[in-house]
Amino acid sequence: MGADFHSRIHPVRQLAVLALLSLGLAACKTEKDPDQPTILGVPPVFAYLGVEYSYNFGAYGGEDILDYSLTNAPSWLALEDTSNKARQGIIMRGVPGLTGGSRGEADLGKTEGINLVTTDGRMAGAQPFDIDVKYNVMSLDAEPFTEGESPEIPASNREQCTLPDLETEGEHSVTINLYNDDGSVSGTRDLTLPTRRVFVKVSLDQPSVTRVAVAFELLSDYDASSCDVGFSPPHQNCDHSASNAGDAILGTDIVGLGSNSSLPRDETGESELDYIDYELDEQGFYTRGVITLEPGITECYLPLEVVEDSFAEPVESLRLALTEVRSGLAGLGSGNGGVVTNLSIQDNEPVLSLETVNGGGRDTLNVGAVREYVARLSGDRDRDIFAKLSHTEDSTARLESEFVIERLEDGNWVENDELIFPEGTDEVPFRIRVPEAGYANPAFSDRFILLGLNENFQAGREDYARAEAENLIRISLNELTSPLALNPGDGFVATDISMGHDGRLFVAGYDTQDNDRVVVRIFDQRGTQLQQVDISSASDSLSAPDPVINVVQRKVTEGGTKVDRFEFVVAYSTDQSVAGTSGLGGLDSVTSLYWFDSATNGGEYVPTWTIRTGTDADDQVRWAGINRDTGYVILAGETEGVFDQQQGLGGRDSFLQRIDTELDGNTQQPAIAWTRQAGSAADDRVAGGSTESVNPGLFGSAAGSVEGASVIGGIDAFFFNASSATSELDVKQVGTTGDEPVSNGLYTGSTLWLIGASDGSYSVLEQDEEDPVLEREALSSAAGFLLGYSAAGNVSRAFTLNDEDDQSSEAFLGLADFDGDMVVAGTTNGDFASGGVVSGMEQGIAARVSLVPEPETEEEESEFRNNWRYQLAADDSAILDLENYRDDEIPALTRVGNNWYVLLFSPEGELLTPLN
Repeated sequence: MGADFHSRIHPVRQLAVLALLSLGLAACKTEKDPDQPTILGVPPVFAYLGVEYSYNFGAYGGEDILDYSLTNAPSWLALEDTSNKARQGIIMRGVPGLTGGSRGEADLGKTEGINLVTTDGRMAGAQPFDIDVKYNVMSLDAEPFTEGESPEIPASNREQCTLPDLETEGEHSVTINLYNDDGSVSGTRDLTLPTRRVFVKVSLDQPSVTRVAVAFELLSDYDASSCDVGFSPPHQNCDHSASNAGDAILGTDIVGLGSNSSLPRDETGESELDYIDYELDEQGFYTRGVITLEPGITECYLPLEVVEDSFAEPVESLRLALTEVRSGLAGLGSGNGGVVTNLSIQDNEPVLSLETVNGGGRDTLNVGAVREYVARLSGDRDRDIFAKLSHTEDSTARLESEFVIERLEDGNWVENDELIFPEGTDEVPFRIRVPEAGYANPAFSDRFILLGLNENFQAGREDYARAEAENLIRISLNELTSPLALNPGDGFVATDISMGHDGRLFVAGYDTQDNDRVVVRIFDQRGTQLQQVDISSASDSLSAPDPVINVVQRKVTEGGTKVDRFEFVVAYSTDQSVAGTSGLGGLDSVTSLYWFDSATNGGEYVPTWTIRTGTDADDQVRWAGINRDTGYVILAGETEGVFDQQQGLGGRDSFLQRIDTELDGNTQQPAIAWTRQAGSAADDRVAGGSTESVNPGLFGSAAGSVEGASVIGGIDAFFFNASSATSELDVKQVGTTGDEPVSNGLYTGSTLWLIGASDGSYSVLEQDEEDPVLEREALSSAAGFLLGYSAAGNVSRAFTLNDEDDQSSEAFLGLADFDGDMVVAGTTNGDFASGGVVSGMEQGIAARVSLVPEPETEEEESEFRNNWRYQLAADDSAILDLENYRDDEIPALTRVGNNWYVLLFSPEGELLTPLN
């Protein structure tokens, strides 16, 4: 402690200095008067009950041997009588609570203005100081316990008591309740179970001069009479009620000493520990006792026993309390109000996981269908293990109501939600069936199953598995089981899709039988059309306007309250007259903003504003979006003209335009905030834009230098962000020496993903202390590529998707992020999916690209990588656009000949809406 440090080290230096001073003073005595007696040193300001306090003062000065005395000192503190009267200095010593009358806790507190006075008989000196006496605090510390395991005691530099033997197993007998299927008690069973010793570290802040004995007690909030509503003891819903969940049962899960265990011994096994005594509680279990720390010991180990049972349990909590100092002087906490530490017991029963047959944790199942899944068990066992499956709390589909579980018995599938793992079998199949008869779902969104364990049933029953997580697998229940035909008997041409709130699917297009009128059709998850929004007027005569659409859900303030606002924006280009607008020359961009009004016809989208923008030449909008924070609209496209405050760079340039919504009285009106134009000397191609980054962004490809950026190859990809019409552009031009024409892309997190087609195979070369480089090897045919770039223009990931024989041509058109991976879509004229029917004509394709890294070494555990490919068995088909529904389904805008559909893919690539 501090007092020891000062008394044993500093005085040595002080006395050496004093000796030199004394010699010097003696030599000069005839030359000057002696110095005033002076005391050297500052004693510690804190002392502790039961702990020796000492300090060795130094001194110099005076004409004779110095005498010392204490004034205003506490009774426990005194000066030590020394035999060496010639020594300059004095030792002060005492034990608060013991010396000076054994006043105990009466010595607590601060004594101010203590003086050590020294004199040679003629002159005097003094050193004032204060001492604050505190409790010698005890504390507890423990790591989490695990059934069936004994921890190691870590090394310590403190004075320890004898280390206990933790390796020897113990034994404990308990009586458990047995339950019927309804939870009523059917009887009891006596069990004798093995135990493993664990420990709690008991520490004393300072080494005491006396033996310290303190009482301890295990505590838990478990109460067998605390039942779930509607139940009374004895019952499973009392023994394992919601209020008891996670509480350890004293005498069943943990004890101080097992009923059949021998007393703990030292680590050599030769002698019983003499510092621990156990006491019985009211239930007849050893959950209390006394631990004794001998003088000088500051760290000791309290042995406990964790019962290794065969129940699947959550992490169980309890507490250990130091309740009373039976002998010696110590404080139970800084205020002596008690010391309590939290303890936890982790289960070691086998762990259950559920997966698809491919190893995934997410799936989609059609209503009326059945599919097989896999249950896996991990962990050591020597018996059969059971698992009772059920929906979990957040599941919107309920067992026995929307789905049933089947298991395999003697080669036949039978309805049963309890799985059996015979000893030696760690994998068993089961099936989920969704009966179509009587299935009902009044909600807009599809139901989904979150499948886990029926822990209410399993609680307190032997030989059941525990769950890897609360939700072991997610299975969405799809109600659209056939292709959604977008032009049944009419001339509708779909051009773009977007997912909205509550499973609404927005399809933008134009009607060739109605002057190419731009319309948006909104469908629910069953494929029922909820609304058709006529974007252009009946009087408008357009020509293949190719509209694009985007949907957003954002927060706005209404009446001082934050509410959800649902909006979509549609934009298209035309050189024809559009009602309510004026032509600007050539193709102009016409943009319309709509919002969801729950008060209109039970909830419909209604117009906010429409605006026509552009130059006096052709302007082709390629993408539109809405910023979810402030609601401004962004257009990305190409222009052959020159916007205000901009300049043309030759050929066809890219443009990024921001349109704000401003109030004119109570009316919302559009206002162009700025337009930014950029390009090369050639014709540039814009593939998309984004409102996800800090500033709006645009990406595409060009055969030339964009805004002075370095040219890398023939056709390079490029992207930039803009914040105003005049802001400095930092164009990132990327690629290889070959051609990388970009057809689509999107931002996810900090990565821009770009897709296209090229006759090259791509990879990323990582370099020490240099930026990674995109590398390309020539192919015999065109293949799709997927490239990931950072905002700084550094390539991070590169994927090439080619047919196995490198003979056919693939082109990518659609892209979506899905559950942490990317899904691409487009066309092939060969065998892209390795098993498709090859006709030589274009067929639609889709593929999921897993972003989970591959293991770098054979020893590294491999994670599930959900890669798949799909090829439509339909000639003259293409998958043009993709969306993401809840990470459960992938809606795909598909053309087959002159027919347009929305198809749905599952997370593992099953076509949920087969064409035939």
